[in-house]
Amino acid sequence: MITEPQLQLEQEFLRLQSLFQKDTHPSVELRLEKLSMLKQALLRHKTDLVDAAAKDFGQRSSFDTEFADILPTVTQLNHIVSRLSKWMKPKRRPAGLMLFPTKVSVEYKPKGVVGVISPWNYPIQLALLPVATAIAAGNRVMLKLSEFTPAVNQVLKRILVDLSDWCVAIEGEAAVASQFSSLPFAHLFFTGSTPVGKKVMQAAAANLTPVTLELGGKSPVIVTRNACLDTAATSLVFGKTTNAGQICVSPDYVLVESDVAHDLRKKILAVYKQHFSKGCKDTSFTSIINVRQYERLTELLSDAKNHGAQVDSSIESDWQDSEHKLGLHLLSGVTDDMKVMQEEIFGPLLPIVEVENLEQAISYIRRRPDPLALYLFSENESEIKRIRRETLSGGMGINECVLHVAAEYAPFGGVGHSGMGQYHDFDGFETFSHKRTVIESHRMNWRTTLLLSRKAWFLKPINWLFMR
Repeated sequence: MITEPQLQLEQEFLRLQSLFQKDTHPSVELRLEKLSMLKQALLRHKTDLVDAAAKDFGQRSSFDTEFADILPTVTQLNHIVSRLSKWMKPKRRPAGLMLFPTKVSVEYKPKGVVGVISPWNYPIQLALLPVATAIAAGNRVMLKLSEFTPAVNQVLKRILVDLSDWCVAIEGEAAVASQFSSLPFAHLFFTGSTPVGKKVMQAAAANLTPVTLELGGKSPVIVTRNACLDTAATSLVFGKTTNAGQICVSPDYVLVESDVAHDLRKKILAVYKQHFSKGCKDTSFTSIINVRQYERLTELLSDAKNHGAQVDSSIESDWQDSEHKLGLHLLSGVTDDMKVMQEEIFGPLLPIVEVENLEQAISYIRRRPDPLALYLFSENESEIKRIRRETLSGGMGINECVLHVAAEYAPFGGVGHSGMGQYHDFDGFETFSHKRTVIESHRMNWRTTLLLSRKAWFLKPINWLFMR
């Protein structure tokens, strides 16, 4: 039996598909107009979004919403608008000797109706940025919003109300998400966990729908004896306290050389206490999104303790059940049989794993799935070169955490279990476009005539030139 939400999904998909068929290659002027409308609506509702995010999370710092959620969306929108005309132009390619003097070019065609499934951790940026990129590429968009951020969702719907012929926002839980993934989209873009990403890809496969998967996993940090420990400590605290560590590229665990491990722990706790004197009870500290996620994190902490891990926190009783808040906790003596070393943490817990040398750290990382991000703290150029050469990850930060996501001119994405495909900058425009090769000849096509004749005198020189 088809439910009302499922029927609505089908109807909205068919409506957008019909609109796309009426204009399969929108002009650059029309695309820029829609992007401008989106930006202006976003800026008008900035205060509403801050309030709504605080309501959904229970407590969310204005920094996490304004500077880490809204601002990147606006700056990327500006970036897209300033470059869209250039991106849309066909790109010339060499014809090669075989086809000379034919012209060869690659043009970027809209794919059709695109599906975007957004997560709850950055419910503004990770919803609107893929939408904006897909519209820039000339597509219509269906946006599935997270059921964990109902207040933000209502504001996003108001933002998109004047763009209803270009983007439709859908709400719903698991059943709606499953139906959404099964629609015959021209492209499906998903941001979320690896287990759910596998289900999305499986559903899309039935329609041969191409997918972009922005997933997560366990992003490691390497701290060598040649690192500036003050820099490492500050960056790690930033990465683990921004949005309470609920970031796909947040540092998941630290591999630190043994002779500096003690000093690193002390510096991390000192930096944390300096910036959050009341721990997670500080008003600038964001809550865990809901009780379910809070209990998942406290269970990871309990499991680690029960298996022998030592837990350090500079603030006594650094948690608050009533507001599902959890402060930064360092875990030492962790082992692979602990859940905290098996699952993506997605919160302010930071396991510290001591290694004897860089070789051991590299081996540890390479035995596991390739991560979404990898961070290295070292002032030694040979160590930096070695890590860049011998590891694979979606992105990498050297003496920095998390901030590579904000690189406007560079692609963002995972590899293997941490994701598939990339977006941001021109890479995002390419993701939502079909690259069509066009070959153009004029007047009598002498190559076709000669090939059709199959004359030996013509084919032998070709064989001599290209088959040696």
